[in-house]
Amino acid sequence: VGFDIGGGTPSMASIDNINRVLQKVEERFDFDPSQTNISIETTPRIAAAEPEKIKAYFDMGIRRISMGVQTTDFALAKRLGRDDGDYLSGAVENIRAAGFESFNVDLMYGFPLRDGSEDKWGQTIASTIELLSPEHITLYRMRYKGTKMAHLQERVGLQQVNRQAEEAARILKEAGYKGWVGKNTFSRTPGNSGCSDYLEKRVVEGVPYLGLGLGAQSFSQSTLAYNLGGVTKRMHQYLKSVELERLPIQDLYHLSASGAWAKFCSVSFYFGGIDLPSFEKNFGLSLDTAFPDKVEFAVKNGLMEFQKEGQRLQLTPKGKSHYGGVLALFYAPHVQKHLMDLPGGEADATMYMAGSIGGGIPGATDDAVAAKAADPRRPYVGNPAPRYERRRMKRSDPRVALPADWAETKTVGRQFSTLRRAPPQQDEQDKPGKPGFEFGNILFGGPCNQRCVFCIGQQLPSHLSPRNLRDWPLKNIDAFVDRMNSSGTKRIILTGTTTDPQLYKHEGRLVDYLRENVPGAHISVHTNGALALRKLETFRKYDTATISLNSFVPETFSRIHGVSTMPDVASIVSATANGSEGPAIKLSCVLTEDNVDEIESYVQTAAETGVKRVAVRQVFDARSPRQEALSPELFERLEPVRYHSNNPVYEVDGVEVTYWTFDETTGKSLNLFANGLLSDEYLLSKAPGVADTNACQPHSSRTEEARFDKVMGESLLRTQG
Repeated sequence: VGFDIGGGTPSMASIDNINRVLQKVEERFDFDPSQTNISIETTPRIAAAEPEKIKAYFDMGIRRISMGVQTTDFALAKRLGRDDGDYLSGAVENIRAAGFESFNVDLMYGFPLRDGSEDKWGQTIASTIELLSPEHITLYRMRYKGTKMAHLQERVGLQQVNRQAEEAARILKEAGYKGWVGKNTFSRTPGNSGCSDYLEKRVVEGVPYLGLGLGAQSFSQSTLAYNLGGVTKRMHQYLKSVELERLPIQDLYHLSASGAWAKFCSVSFYFGGIDLPSFEKNFGLSLDTAFPDKVEFAVKNGLMEFQKEGQRLQLTPKGKSHYGGVLALFYAPHVQKHLMDLPGGEADATMYMAGSIGGGIPGATDDAVAAKAADPRRPYVGNPAPRYERRRMKRSDPRVALPADWAETKTVGRQFSTLRRAPPQQDEQDKPGKPGFEFGNILFGGPCNQRCVFCIGQQLPSHLSPRNLRDWPLKNIDAFVDRMNSSGTKRIILTGTTTDPQLYKHEGRLVDYLRENVPGAHISVHTNGALALRKLETFRKYDTATISLNSFVPETFSRIHGVSTMPDVASIVSATANGSEGPAIKLSCVLTEDNVDEIESYVQTAAETGVKRVAVRQVFDARSPRQEALSPELFERLEPVRYHSNNPVYEVDGVEVTYWTFDETTGKSLNLFANGLLSDEYLLSKAPGVADTNACQPHSSRTEEARFDKVMGESLLRTQG
C-alpha cells in the first residue's frame, strides 16, 4: 500500500484539511498509517513560513516530504515566477526540526538558454547537494504542453536535455546518490529508491491505483480513468458528481490486452526499465513472449540490458539517449501505427536507425527504409494542434506574463467598467488649498510572506524593487522628507512593491524618524496583516493601517494569497481598539474571479469585526491598465454618497466602501522606491524607467533600464511529468 498527497501544492491547505483527508482514508480503506510511508509535497516558502504545518504533518504519521525547488539559479527562478532563495535554509531547518528523515527535492531542467549565457544547471545540482543535503533528489524535464511556455518548446533541443540529464547523473553519482539509468529519482539512502511507497509499487509492481481530486488518474490492469476537472480546473462539477453519488470520472477507457501491457511498460519506464516477475505476475505471460522481437532488438543493439540476475530489463546509457524511441517499442500496435502515420519527427530517422544500429527497426525492410527516406512530408515544426480546443472563458489569467524574450505577441482587446464615475470637479482632492501630494509612499522590495497572484511588484521592472528590508537609512529618504515638507504633505504610507512593509527590520525606527522629521505627519501602513499581532508594539505606532485581505473564506483566501494562514482581523481590531490604542483599521480587497461574488458577505463580515472602512479595488495591470472590469452586484444597486479621487464611495452596513479603479483615479502622490528613485506619478507603473514621465531623480546619477522582468505563475512549474 502507498499513499501520496500531491498536487499542485497540498501544503497550501490548512492543517485541519490534511488531517481530515488522512482520517477519511483511514475510515474508508484498509489502511494503517503506521505501516505506510505517506508522502506530501510542499514549497520552500510554505515550509519556511509555516513550521507548525511541517511539524503537524510529521505528527500525523507522514514520513516523507518533497519540496519543489526547481532551480537554485535565482535569476532563472525569477523568470519562472519563483523567488524562493531566501526561504531555502529556513525550509530545510523546519523540515529537519519536525523529524523528517526522508526528504526529497525536485529540480527541473530543459529551459531555454539565453544566447551566450552560461548553463548553470550543474551548479543547481551541486548547490542543492551542498546546501540542502536531501536524502533524495528528483529531476524533471520541463514539459511545455498546455503551459504559457508552449511556444518555447522548440528552443530546447534534445541535445540540450540529454546533456543536462547526463551532467546531473554524473554529479549525483559522485556525491553518493544512486539511481537506475533512465530513473529520475536519485537517493543516498541504502536500499531506498528515493520515491514514495505509492510510486514505487505503482511503477515497479504495477499495483492498481486510485486517484482522488481534479484530473487524477486511476488504473487497473484493464481500465484507465481520468477524473473531472483535468481541463477546466474547476471544482464544482467534481463535487456535484460526488454529491449525486456518482464516480467523478470524465474519461474511462477499457484496455485491450496489448493496451494493458503497453500501459504497464510505459509506467515502468519512470524507473528506466521493466520488472520482469511483476509483468508476468500481472498478465500471466513473460515480457519476451508479449514483445519477442522488441526485447531482442533492444538488447541486441545495446539499448537495454538484463540486470538483477535476469529479473529486470533496464535501459543502458545508450538507450537513455534514445528514451522516446525505446519506450515506443512497447506501445500497443495500433498506437505505433498511429504515430508512424503522423507528420513530423526526423525525416531520416529510420535510415539513421538502420545505418547505425544493426538490423534497423524490427520488421523494417530495405525498401521500407528507402520509402521512408523519400517521403515528401517534411518534419513538423511547431506545437501539435491541441486535442481539445478550450472554450475561451471570461476570466482573467492568474498566471503572470513571461519575460519579454520568452513571450508570445498577442493583441488584447480592451473593455471598460460601466460603473458611474464622478466628473473631476466633484473630487474633494482637487479643491484649492490642498497640499502638493495626497500622500507619500515609501516602498519596500524583497521576499514576501504571501504570494498574491496580482502582485503589482511583479509588473514593475526589477531594478525598482531591490531588496532593502535590512537597509538603514533607506536610500534617498532625506530627499523624500524634504519633498514632503516643501509640498506641505503630511500623510505617509509604508507599503511594498514585492514584499510586506512589516518585514522591514527597522520598521519602528523609521516611523520614529518620520515623526521627528515631518512635523504633524499622519503615518499609515499597507500590510497583509500577517505580522500585526506579533509586532503589536510597532504596529500601534501608526495612525491608520490598511490590511490587504481579499476574502474571509479560507479556500478563496488561500487561492488568492498563496498561503492558508489568514490574519486575525477581529483580534487586530480589538488589540488596537480600532484607533484609540493604535491605528484605525481599514481593509483592502482586490477583485478577482474567485471573490467577486463574495463582496456583499465580505463587507458584512468586516462590519461584524468592527472595521469601518473598506476599499474594493480592480486588479491593475501595468501593461494594459484598462482591462475587463469585474463589477460586484452590490455596487450596481447602490448610489454613491460621495466621490474620492474620482472613485465612488458607498455606505453599506455602517461601513464606508470605496470602489477603486486605478486608471480612473485623479490623485497625486510622491513615491520613494526601494532603489532610491523618487517619482511624483500616482501610478507606480508610470515611474521613470517604466514610462516616460516627469519625476524627481535620486541624488546619485544612474541610467535606469526600462525592462519588464515578467515572471510566470507557480502553477507553471507543476507541469512536471
